[in-house]
Amino acid sequence: MSKASFTSRRVPAQHYVLAVILGAILTITVAVVVGATNPDDFWPAAGIGALCSGYPAMSLGVRVFVSNNTVTRDPNGEQSVELQWMRQAGAGAFIDVLVATIVASLVLAFGRFQVDALPLLLGLVGLSTLDAGLRYVAIRHRALK
Repeated sequence: MSKASFTSRRVPAQHYVLAVILGAILTITVAVVVGATNPDDFWPAAGIGALCSGYPAMSLGVRVFVSNNTVTRDPNGEQSVELQWMRQAGAGAFIDVLVATIVASLVLAFGRFQVDALPLLLGLVGLSTLDAGLRYVAIRHRALK
């Protein structure tokens, strides 16, 4: 069962306008901040920031101003099988990433290795995403067998 279902309620036109305005304000804000952090290449950086933030900003605008009129919450949505699978996968991935972080920290501390933090943190993010995804697929496969 899905978390939300569509209804036939109509949304006032001004809600769509407000959604677009909020999305535009957020997109411009992100673009200016990204551009300001790269003053040598302000316009290319601002353009990339705008491209990356445009869709999420507009989606947030729709969520805030439009969804409340068109989507009703499913009272049993928290009991969905998919949500339970995702929680199980996330909990297992959290433990895996926590153990990997502790082991990596100990190896770096005792081995006195000098490494850049950014690649290590990006690797940790990649590990957590891959771990949660693989766990979800395995849980789903076992449940649907």
